[in-house]
Amino acid sequence: MDRLLCLLIYFITALSRFSKLFARIGLGSYDEWAPGKKRKILLAGYNGARNTGSDVRVVAIARQLKMLYGADQVQITVMTLSKDALKGYFDEDVTLLEFSSIFPLDLYRACCSHHAVLLCEGSTLKSTFANALTLFLCEAAGIMGAQGKPCIAYGSEVGRMDPFLRRAALRLCRKTTFITRTQDSLTALRALGLNGYAGTDTAWLYDRAIDRADAEKLLYEQGWDGKKPLLGVAVINPFCWPVRASLFKWLKGKCTGNLSGQYDKWYFFSDSPARRRAYSRYIRNLAAAVNAFHKKSDCFPVLIGMERLDESACRSLRAKLHCDSAIFLSGYCSADIITGVLRRLSILLTSRYHAAVLSMGAEEGGCPIVAVSMDERLGGILHELSLDQKYLLSTSDPALGKKAYRAMKNAAAHSREIRRHIRRAVTNYKAEQEKMGAILKEALG
Repeated sequence: MDRLLCLLIYFITALSRFSKLFARIGLGSYDEWAPGKKRKILLAGYNGARNTGSDVRVVAIARQLKMLYGADQVQITVMTLSKDALKGYFDEDVTLLEFSSIFPLDLYRACCSHHAVLLCEGSTLKSTFANALTLFLCEAAGIMGAQGKPCIAYGSEVGRMDPFLRRAALRLCRKTTFITRTQDSLTALRALGLNGYAGTDTAWLYDRAIDRADAEKLLYEQGWDGKKPLLGVAVINPFCWPVRASLFKWLKGKCTGNLSGQYDKWYFFSDSPARRRAYSRYIRNLAAAVNAFHKKSDCFPVLIGMERLDESACRSLRAKLHCDSAIFLSGYCSADIITGVLRRLSILLTSRYHAAVLSMGAEEGGCPIVAVSMDERLGGILHELSLDQKYLLSTSDPALGKKAYRAMKNAAAHSREIRRHIRRAVTNYKAEQEKMGAILKEALG
């Protein structure tokens, strides 16, 4: 199915060369920028699924675009799977454009009516989560390239891809300007045969967190006594990826009434007995680590679901804890709330990259981080902080429970030193974000 989707995208991008002609004879619409016109910029990414990291990236990008050009000089459109999921995230002058997970024609029409596209998803060229997501971004790049319009992959990451997807990325993204969020991603981009600039993640400019007092009030409401150290735990199901399209599974599910493992329409999570066992072991190990750390430090655990999909993992972990805890889920809490809570923590145990990024923005330097990583993203940020040797763990490590407990003890003992590392790093990241803005403006013309 992913390969068929890829072939359809090749066909659509080939036709995109004639979009202006089609518009002249009444077949669709087309627009391009000229001096004196307001710039119509489309932000394309994985939004509207209540993924806190993806959403704050786009909020920060929209804010930066207004700062670069002036709010009256840009018309910003954000593509979203659900308008309701993004209510309150943007100013009224930002347009929300709803699209389907069966996206090729929706995306084509959106690209035709805009002057430039920013690819806003961090996991831009990767097979880790879904080939369809990368194909979505590659289609936007291919259409804009065919139409001679700017396309910028902004704060992007490049990693392992299936062979057919590598070929698609090279073919469709030749004219795309890449600004990667790590040096490793730039190296991977160059190995693919493309080029760009090294930058950082766009979420560093997100500044809409609730304040400390409001975060504490929410924690009080869930049982915190105001004294115990706060241990944040951001968990996921690391073993359900990638999501893949399967028409067979969809038809079988429709016939049997059993659509377990469905993400949306004919997209399904990866599943097997071995994956389920690995997930159960991951949850048990983290629960053992949290219980042991609570016994030693009398901490108050705060479970954080950074994406709607994380709710099940958070509730499974909570059921195995031997103490009271709070829970904040992105399906019910805005990014402002989750970010404010993250910045009030004493320690963060996380399998979510953007939980780490957002926690680091606290004025006092962010909390110590222990990362339990499923891919290269958390490893990259901890390496940049020079903390990876002591505080980077793997989701699949059989000894994860013991290692996570030792890492949290060590992080608590060296909290001040770690906060100094974080303060310096955040200053550098924000300066890097400003440099990215200059490259972005030049690329947009």
